[in-house]
Amino acid sequence: MFDREFATAHSGQDAVVAECWRRTWWMVYVFDAFYAGTLGKVQFSVAHIDATADLPCEEVQYESATIPESISLREWDCREFDEEEKPFSSFAHLIGAIRCATLAKEASLKSDPRKKPDDVLHVADSILDSWLLLLPKTKKQVMLRSGEIDELLFQAHLLIHVVMIGFHRPLSDLKFNAVEDISSCARDPAPDGPTPEHINVHTVRVLRSVESQIRLLALPSRPFNHTPFCTCMVSEGTLALLSACKFLLRGHELAIARDQIRLTIGCLKNMGDLWPRTSRNVSQIQAIAKHVLGIEARAVPKDASGSAHSATSVSDGNGSSTDITSSSNSDVFSTIRDFDDICGWFDIGEMDSALPFWPADQSA
Repeated sequence: MFDREFATAHSGQDAVVAECWRRTWWMVYVFDAFYAGTLGKVQFSVAHIDATADLPCEEVQYESATIPESISLREWDCREFDEEEKPFSSFAHLIGAIRCATLAKEASLKSDPRKKPDDVLHVADSILDSWLLLLPKTKKQVMLRSGEIDELLFQAHLLIHVVMIGFHRPLSDLKFNAVEDISSCARDPAPDGPTPEHINVHTVRVLRSVESQIRLLALPSRPFNHTPFCTCMVSEGTLALLSACKFLLRGHELAIARDQIRLTIGCLKNMGDLWPRTSRNVSQIQAIAKHVLGIEARAVPKDASGSAHSATSVSDGNGSSTDITSSSNSDVFSTIRDFDDICGWFDIGEMDSALPFWPADQSA
């Protein structure tokens, strides 16, 4: 399927069938990459297949069976030289984002160990920044005119920024907390060493990528229904933001960051209503946040029904405190389970038979 000729040879001269074959291959590519990323693996099974399959068209074109002339991967790789922008689909931009992330990671792994980390990341940054800078105006807006989210662009932007966070956080002021290990989405911190030469650059890089993720989550589209592979992308940004709350932000900036953490946890909770693995991840993030932010449980009197509750208090940075109802820490940690396989994502028995399908109107 990864050969360009395959789609034509097995389509029976039907353009829709040929497009279906192309999309099948590239969906395998995307799924394999996302699954590997969720497990924290650097490489994925099909990463080094020399694929020549043409890129998919827009969703609305495929669904309406109006298939345009396909665009090759070579054309994508040379897009910076085009005087007039070619109409690359959102699917193509997602594929491009994954390819950029893969190239950036490989560049860091294959670099000369004698090089400074800053020099290595310059190469990775140029790869990732090129994806962002070459986005056409029509693809800079993730929300369509209809109010729908372009899901493929949403995933692509999240991916680029979580890779940025993963590269730069180990060299930034946003220190890792040992308690982060309880999160199935956490990544290993950098080994102890001298302070990086450009630590402020790395810190700003992380914070800007976190801010970009927050903007995506804050788009006015509810309920928050997205692929479960967004879970770890959002969680890694949240862990970096928690570190900023502890080590960097104060006063008004801290208050804003706390609101942003509420947003990210709320979005993950919404996804957790469908995906049990995401629900478990929320419990992990909550446990980490309590520890990092110094939120301690305290007993409260029984209510009129005779049931007891546990509340927590946290300072907002201005001397005042807020009570937050929660379960005990032991209850929270008891919900944390290991992620064994892809079956942890969902429970067929809990899935709603009336799941929302892709919106028919994808016009910008």
